[in-house]
Amino acid sequence: MPRPARLGPRPPTIGGDVSAVRSDDVADALRRLVFAARSGGLTHLVGALRSALGAEVGLFDLGGSMIATAPARAIWDAEAVRRAAGRTGEANGFLVHPVEYEGEPVALLAARVHDDRGRLLDAAADLIVLELARLRAAQQGRRELAASLIDDVLARRVDEVEAIGRLRAVGVDATVPHRVLLGSAEMPGSALQRLPWGGIYALMGNRPDPFLRIVRDDSVLMVVPDDPMVERIAQNLCGQLAEIGAHARVGVSRSHVGGAGLRAAYLEALSALRDGDVDGVRHPGRLDLSRLLVMTNTTVPLADVARDQLRPLIEHDAAHGSALVETLHVYLEADRDVAAATGRLFIHRNTLRYRLRQITEILGADIESSATIATLWLAYLALADEPGPMLASTTPSGATPSTGAAS
Repeated sequence: MPRPARLGPRPPTIGGDVSAVRSDDVADALRRLVFAARSGGLTHLVGALRSALGAEVGLFDLGGSMIATAPARAIWDAEAVRRAAGRTGEANGFLVHPVEYEGEPVALLAARVHDDRGRLLDAAADLIVLELARLRAAQQGRRELAASLIDDVLARRVDEVEAIGRLRAVGVDATVPHRVLLGSAEMPGSALQRLPWGGIYALMGNRPDPFLRIVRDDSVLMVVPDDPMVERIAQNLCGQLAEIGAHARVGVSRSHVGGAGLRAAYLEALSALRDGDVDGVRHPGRLDLSRLLVMTNTTVPLADVARDQLRPLIEHDAAHGSALVETLHVYLEADRDVAAATGRLFIHRNTLRYRLRQITEILGADIESSATIATLWLAYLALADEPGPMLASTTPSGATPSTGAAS
């Protein structure tokens, strides 16, 4: 792309002490701001704004830390800048203009002027947003490439050597121990995009995130080195999720090495995430083989097979308004403990025994047999993410089975 033509002599400054602002001076200053933003990014833009205003200019993050200043040795009171951000007009000898990206404040632009008659601070803030959008798009592209790679590794579409090499290209050294963090909360899928995805410093330097972090299946997946900071990172992620959704939880894997280790770590984190109803940071217990078979299956349509296994009960519930599907699920989940199952179902022991006899007759199988128990338990696990209405497609005449208790 050809470089823009030089803009000629520098125009007069347009600081707050000037009583009148010529429109051609403002237009020339605006052209210089645009040129600086396009040719040198945020740092050059701050320098060009300082030249246009004839005053010190600083760009700060929301915490008051300096991102860029012109001249370079200018001294600012960061706390005063933060306090002035919510005020209208000059305070403490300078103006502060919030910089907003997609409706959220991301930075503060300050200048030692009394007013902004040429509205150059407004224009500079808009240019900063455009530059941040460009850098964010590049950052998002890197994340999408990383997400595609993680999918390839988890699905075994790449061998071990290629996996290690490609992971290194996205900032993960798979030859050293690492852990996987998997976080989720009850919220719309688009809400995950509101998570803090790295600071403005990383954007300005067009640098990768400190840790690989992507969205996968409505969850946030992170790959982090195995060190004492893991727990703190997990707590921080859980806190961020809790701010935008309910029942935030984060599963943390054990330490693993290599591409195969990444797959194992992902399954451990997923198991920790799904196991139980307690929110917060969770660690895996002993990985259940039946759950592992369901989570790793990518070829057999387990949900369809599971419905076929339970179809006789589903159809009976639909025809008679009974609750045999639920009864069997609760009975197995309670490890066939009659007292625990009746307590959860709010029915009498004799009612449970009657229902179990019905289930045995309808299925034509001994539900106390180890093989039958394993098959039925796998069926329920395969349908775990499709509660209630998941069974409607298999009921006769489009009827939906009742979940009400039946004696």
